Amino acid sequence: MKLKIIWKYITKKKYQITLDTDWLETKEALLLAEDFESTGRTKEIIFLDQFDSQWTKKQVIKYLKELEDEPHDIVIYFDGGFDIATGISGVGVSLYFQQNGKNFRKRFNEKLTGLSTNNEAEFAALENAIFLLEEMNITGQMISVKGDSQVVMNQISGDWPCYEEQHERFINRIEKKCKQNKLTLQFELLKRNDNKEAHNLATSALKGNKIESTIEVT
Repeated sequence: MKLKIIWKYITKKKYQITLDTDWLETKEALLLAEDFESTGRTKEIIFLDQFDSQWTKKQVIKYLKELEDEPHDIVIYFDGGFDIATGISGVGVSLYFQQNGKNFRKRFNEKLTGLSTNNEAEFAALENAIFLLEEMNITGQMISVKGDSQVVMNQISGDWPCYEEQHERFINRIEKKCKQNKLTLQFELLKRNDNKEAHNLATSALKGNKIESTIEVT
């Protein structure tokens, strides 16, 4: 989660002014707020999240403490494949996260029908990744999303126009689910060779090999 600090500051001559910061990571925002308070001229500090909800310092501290017991620092790798001959699609998701001071990897794949192109399979892979986050009860977090599909990354981020109706439906569903769970997606386009794990999961799904596992990684 990213926060913006609204700082009500009092000058030496008792003039009051309200300042606000750029968007900051939660821990960074808390440290900066404590530095502001150390000036002795702080009248009030309000934290504002990206969904326009206000937080107090006590609430931010509580959130960070509770976060340690929940999956956080989440990175998603996704990929999709489509077999023209059979009309079958395969999606693969590899999800990395931290919890209770340990690192974990969750892998998932699925064979799908009803899609028409490889791009649709890529969108379906990202949508399934968001479903996984919901199953894990992950809310209010910034999620790093990595994939090698230029179409998905650029259309869902708004950098490219979307003319395909099916793509638009995927985008609307993904955005709706993220809004419901207060998730912010941060996209990174990868080279294909850097997305091999998710690609192999999607390929295995096309072959009928179901994979679903969670392990601790070092």
